Amino acid sequence: MLNDYLAHFEQCNDAIAPQALVIRLPETNTSYTYAQVLALRDTLQARQNTVQACRTTQQIARGQVNLQKAALLVQFNLFTALLDGYFRNTEFYDARPLAPSVTDGQENFTRPLVDAMILWEEINGSLAPAGVTLPLTLGDGTTHGSFASAISALQFAYAGEQRKSRGVVLARARRNRVQNTAYELMKSYREAVPGKLSNFPELIETLPRLSPLPGHTPAAVNASAVFVAPGSSMIVHDASTDAMLHSYQLRGTAGDEYDEEDAVVIATNAPGAPREFLTSFGLNQPGARVAFKVFVILTTDNEAGSAAMSVERPVSVPLAA
Repeated sequence: MLNDYLAHFEQCNDAIAPQALVIRLPETNTSYTYAQVLALRDTLQARQNTVQACRTTQQIARGQVNLQKAALLVQFNLFTALLDGYFRNTEFYDARPLAPSVTDGQENFTRPLVDAMILWEEINGSLAPAGVTLPLTLGDGTTHGSFASAISALQFAYAGEQRKSRGVVLARARRNRVQNTAYELMKSYREAVPGKLSNFPELIETLPRLSPLPGHTPAAVNASAVFVAPGSSMIVHDASTDAMLHSYQLRGTAGDEYDEEDAVVIATNAPGAPREFLTSFGLNQPGARVAFKVFVILTTDNEAGSAAMSVERPVSVPLAA
């Protein structure tokens, strides 16, 4: 949106040259020239990019946590299988913990793992039942020490993911400060132009809008997205039949869940263009995920987004034959 204002700002400066339009923010009593608004736009873009990068690193860290959880759950189940096979009618069997779910949060997932680790240690210090050699080793070769180390590593992974999550929060806060300034500037711009450009009614009539005109919301279109090796997404969509169709717009966020607050505009297509988008947005490393929506934009700026779509770049991509 700020790009539309900059294009109009440049037209206004050309119209009143050698004078130049200056925008004032009354709340802070600061003034902005075209060059300063342009610099603000660049800063905002950089901070939006930082938010997306932080979301990607957060998602990668979360994926590492999930991989470690899945591996630990396999070992946990091997341990309880040994209890089922050789420790029935013992106090160890009666004290066995229930398996967590891989979708459980940190506390609920790790508590039964720690219980299993403690029980395992108690078993190693007891008498071995027939068919079992102590210290107990699982069928995949896991020992008590390696199981304990894996639990500890999971805690560090959780801490790392939390740091990445806080990084997203901080990057978003920094972006929002610039975004709020940009919004106030656009409001002030709309107030300044009519008085300064009264001799140029065409520029007043073509002022960019901050909100849609009264009107209807279009019907959303169906869309789908697939991964295209080595690091792109292909999004295709149906056609809108709305008589006021202006364009189709692809928006996306890094991560596996679409976020309206963090979504950025990736590309805009005219109504007659092929109904597809090809983009490398967010897939700059193996394991990265992105989420998209395709928006129908009307001439009034009213819009409607498709259902969210998610694309993942595989950890390894097979080479083409």
